[in-house]
Amino acid sequence: MSATDSSAINESLVNLFTELVLVPGISRQERRVADFIREKLRGLPFTVREDAAGTAIGGDTGNLFIIPDHFDPAQPARVFMSHMDTVRRTDGIRVIRENGKITSDGSSQLGADNRAGVAVLLNMLMEAVGGKHNYMVIFTIAEEIGLVGASHLDLSPFNIEAVFVFDSSRRPGAYIRECAGKYQFDVEVKGRAAHSAVAPSEGISAIMVAAAALSRIQTGQIDPMTTINIGFIEGGEAMNIVAPKCVVRGEVRSISYEAIEGHLDTIEQAFRSVADEAGAGVEMHRHKDFAPYSLSGDSVAVMEVERAIREAGLVVDPLRYTGGSDANVLNDKGFDAVNIGIGAQKPHADDEFILEEDLMAASRIARALFV
Repeated sequence: MSATDSSAINESLVNLFTELVLVPGISRQERRVADFIREKLRGLPFTVREDAAGTAIGGDTGNLFIIPDHFDPAQPARVFMSHMDTVRRTDGIRVIRENGKITSDGSSQLGADNRAGVAVLLNMLMEAVGGKHNYMVIFTIAEEIGLVGASHLDLSPFNIEAVFVFDSSRRPGAYIRECAGKYQFDVEVKGRAAHSAVAPSEGISAIMVAAAALSRIQTGQIDPMTTINIGFIEGGEAMNIVAPKCVVRGEVRSISYEAIEGHLDTIEQAFRSVADEAGAGVEMHRHKDFAPYSLSGDSVAVMEVERAIREAGLVVDPLRYTGGSDANVLNDKGFDAVNIGIGAQKPHADDEFILEEDLMAASRIARALFV
């Protein structure tokens, strides 16, 4: 490829990305992004189909499957993925491209998470790259609200050998080799109502019970792969009533189910111990948000992503990470899936940005995996 050809491809990719970030598509409202993708692929040798995930979650579109005409469902296949949704609307922003850096005007997030991943994969499809491998591309919905679109994916009809998710905010060269899982928990403390001035001693303040229990719980960074956070507290009925109820919601992330369950048990014990001392009641519910994963060095996903990173002229940087992605869901479904760094830095923030060189590097990795 000549320098002129390379420059044209780079400019084409940047332009595609800057178009994409201006298409509105928050979680459950990705229809216009899906339509954008369909239009860009019109007339090219792909079948575009949509699953029923959107209907299942009350959204306006499903996950998009882009299947090349040469695809053979009986042969081992690779899946390339990125998600279409953003946390906030981006259609009202002004995109600023300056000194090799792409940002918004500061009024909202840029949307590089994950329109950068969408742009990289869509550009590959539009350039008709990827002749030798049996592959499909999937653009998922509702990733930002709990990896919901990926959880509704049915890949059982296919012989999937590896899944490559283009979504990590780390710079190209990095990939997530091991990732923490996350459980959410809800604790309801049941106290007893009483008049706060006339008969305060007859009441049991659920708020104070919750506060005492929380004082016994370690939060924040517990170890390099474990975090605990209390994200929500709500309780009480009126200023002159001893609070009969308080609800605490939080999350635990760690590298294994055993570690997560151990921390959840400790949290529950802290609440029950304080509640017993105060004569209050406690109900705790826990549910999996996404599973942890750890990929072996001989998996196709790991071997191929490391090869592709080296071919892209980058340094391989396998990471242990606490942030989830669609890769967690796919690994939980039994597929080797790796999340690849694309350099969408400061995701969700008003000063989110991506470097043009990182967009190009992610594209080189994708090309090496495609061909």
